[in-house]
Amino acid sequence: MNTIKCITLNIVMLSLGLCLSVAGYANAKDLFVDSEVEQRIQSMSSSIDLRYTAEVKKRIKQYTIHQRSASELLLGRISIYFPLIESKLREKGMPDDLKYLAVIESGLIPHAKSGAGAAGLWQFMKPTARMYGMKINRTVDQRRDPEISTEAALDYLQYLYEKYDDWALAMGAYNCGPGNMNRAIRKANSTDFYKVAKYLPRETRGYVPKFIAMSYLMNYYYSHDLTPKMPHSNVLNTATSRVVDRVNFKKLSAKYQLDLETIRLLNPTYIRNFIPNGPEHKLTLPTDKMTDFLSGVESAEPLILYNHINGKKRMLSDLKEVNSIEVLPLVEIEGPIMRPIPNIPSRYDIQPKNTEVYQLSDKKYMYHTLRRKESLLDVANKYDMELVNLMEVNSYTSHSLPTLGDPIKIIRKE
Repeated sequence: MNTIKCITLNIVMLSLGLCLSVAGYANAKDLFVDSEVEQRIQSMSSSIDLRYTAEVKKRIKQYTIHQRSASELLLGRISIYFPLIESKLREKGMPDDLKYLAVIESGLIPHAKSGAGAAGLWQFMKPTARMYGMKINRTVDQRRDPEISTEAALDYLQYLYEKYDDWALAMGAYNCGPGNMNRAIRKANSTDFYKVAKYLPRETRGYVPKFIAMSYLMNYYYSHDLTPKMPHSNVLNTATSRVVDRVNFKKLSAKYQLDLETIRLLNPTYIRNFIPNGPEHKLTLPTDKMTDFLSGVESAEPLILYNHINGKKRMLSDLKEVNSIEVLPLVEIEGPIMRPIPNIPSRYDIQPKNTEVYQLSDKKYMYHTLRRKESLLDVANKYDMELVNLMEVNSYTSHSLPTLGDPIKIIRKE
């Protein structure tokens, strides 16, 4: 008898849930008024020509009707990463709406990885990531570092915009590569993205419509009765500092009663559940846990936390010093004197190196030998060249890059 009652109750609950789901779906459909959606899109400010096409309409319906739960999770996630991306965009004087590209690239999941091997918020492939100075090895993948990857992605997008003088074309080239975009422009004999699109790979044809639909969702989700599902406060209220000694995530989790998945989420750069030794590494924790962590710094525990203030290693004693990361000045060796390298972003780990340049007989060029831990971007900045120009002069591509000891052709300054 009890079994029959239980089965009956389950059937009733299932039917009720199904009814609520159907009702919610119907309500979501009612909120989608075609003319209103089109009018909203036309009123939006954007870096590109916003058009309400059939593909855009399909995507907006997907986000607001068919995948409502996923959209609400996504809307909550922007509170973690948009402040950083928006700040970087302001620093570089770039359009604010470019932040939506990170959403369509990765869903704002820093540990996202594609089947083709792209990774991080901005889905960098390894060759392109290394071209922009990102470190990738068995323990560290800086493509998954929100700050480092955002800086590199915006640099790459800015280069593409300077190349095409059109943000829609720059977005498409970000997705499919400049080579594919150049061929499509030639075939279309046009620089209008909507005319060029039919000559692009299928995924790229849908890239700008996705961007428009995602921009719409982020600006008008409330009109579709969507409510952001906010992340736990552990993820929103955090502090970050340098660490120089190895930090084991499992030990950290056990000692400070912090979920291991939260530690991984806050420190996505490290792919093997620990931070290796080295002054360039950083640890992020919920603010209250960082306070606990700092309280044990002077003990015999192996987890020693430091911050670099004015180039000096210094142990932290209170939380206010952890809220911003001080960066050691990058240096190169010129005889016995060490001096800062000008105009090189702080994210690049430049090791002291021999800076000899081989003056060959070529009157137009001189040559630089690629050194250990030196990226192409390091070389470009050293000689005040644009990265794209350096690659063109040397006929490099993202799949054909120089290796240790290779001579790199540098244009002589007149």
